Amino acid sequence: MARKAASTKAKSTKKSANQPKPASKKKAVTNKVLAWQDDPISKLPAIQVPVPTLGKAPLKLKIKGTGVSPGIYDTGTPQFRYWNAAAALRRGADFWAPLLRVKRWQPGAVLPVGLDEGQDLNAYYDREELAFFHDTAGGTVVYSAESPDVAIHELGHACLDAHRPELFDAPYIEVGSFHESFGDMSALLSALQLPSIRAAAMSGIKGRKSSQLSRLAEQLGWALRKIDPSLVNKDCLRNAYNSFNYADPDTLPDDAPASKLCAEVHSFSRVFTGAFYDILSAMLKIRSANPTDADLVAVAKDAARLLMDAITGAPVQPDYYAQVASHMIDADTARFAGRYRSALTKTFLKRKMIPPQALHGLSAVKGKGKGKAATGGGTAAAAQKPPKPKIHKVKLSAKDLGLGDGTLIVDAPIEQKSFPTAAAAIMHKNVDTNTNVQRATQRFVQMLVARNRIEKEPQPKHKVAAGEHGRHPRTHALVETAEGMKLVRRRFDCGPCC
Repeated sequence: MARKAASTKAKSTKKSANQPKPASKKKAVTNKVLAWQDDPISKLPAIQVPVPTLGKAPLKLKIKGTGVSPGIYDTGTPQFRYWNAAAALRRGADFWAPLLRVKRWQPGAVLPVGLDEGQDLNAYYDREELAFFHDTAGGTVVYSAESPDVAIHELGHACLDAHRPELFDAPYIEVGSFHESFGDMSALLSALQLPSIRAAAMSGIKGRKSSQLSRLAEQLGWALRKIDPSLVNKDCLRNAYNSFNYADPDTLPDDAPASKLCAEVHSFSRVFTGAFYDILSAMLKIRSANPTDADLVAVAKDAARLLMDAITGAPVQPDYYAQVASHMIDADTARFAGRYRSALTKTFLKRKMIPPQALHGLSAVKGKGKGKAATGGGTAAAAQKPPKPKIHKVKLSAKDLGLGDGTLIVDAPIEQKSFPTAAAAIMHKNVDTNTNVQRATQRFVQMLVARNRIEKEPQPKHKVAAGEHGRHPRTHALVETAEGMKLVRRRFDCGPCC
């Protein structure tokens, strides 16, 4: 994995990483562009794809700066990077657009994209834009936007924020981790829209093994390993094929090597992402003992539907993993008459994301036809929108957290709803909602402090402190308000898991 990234040809770090390379001579092709199928250093080469329409409704995108005429450009050039990113982002937006409850970005009708906002091994979504960066590792300049996995991960944050904006600032480790997992699941599902990826990954998905699909952001992972081999997986940034089981974040450390689980949101996200990859495999087996390419396409679409139904219906609470998991089971009952029930329940039980008691409320579904939602005649029961969240104003000692004097105020949303089926039997660890919210919020802030993720003084946009590339991006900030000093989220990033 220590080979040079294929997407760049830098021989020296003396030249500015922002200095554009000369455009290659364009061939007489105007209806196609060249783009990576997978990550720049994966085994799959770049291919020609139809020119993507960034401004296509409803999820419109616009790359900042001067546009580039369509054509076939050499890999490693700014012109190639432009259309490569455009192809990936359009593919992801087209996949999610039919499934989003709100078909409009949080920033507005158009989501801006900054392909190179400065020096860092990272990328982020901040409710203003998708921002990508570059940096040098092992003598090679790495552009985060050049990886379809990274680009669609960040797009996933924007899609989830459009669908369920209540999650953006919820101060719970499981909610923040799920947002990161959704970015990775977005990369998986969008990749499966390419026939070449399906062909390369089919055996791995069927056998529940590591695959071309499961290995996410290989190039960025390679670059981060040059800084510290323990930061990421040995062959990628994060691998959806993993064996991490759920553990209460209270019991986990704030930091750990990538081989272990910790309370940091990228690390903890791997629990849900791993479960989702297992579910794809199990759903494929249910659909056919000898699945075809068409079966894999259908399973990806069905899994996405269940996921979005569950996200819509699952209330925002500290135990968010259990809420989404149980609502995916509910959604399968309502949408597919329980067709995928065994795939969901066995996986979530094995991963310890729901207790066995959570299944007692399930209705019998054998022999029943598909529900109204499956035929387009209605909405799955699990997808009914919860009531408006109640905001708990959690007050913490700023001094105890090393954040100055006085009191730190953290707005913690909590939603309550009845659980008609699977979710009815979830055994909450804390009956006292106020106590549970207080505990989960304090643990979340402690993790942010330990990871140096809180911006204590206002910083210029895109500023990255020296020596902190890819390691401690500031995701939150302290803001003075009429109520006092308040913690707010600034962005979601794709940074290293540990």
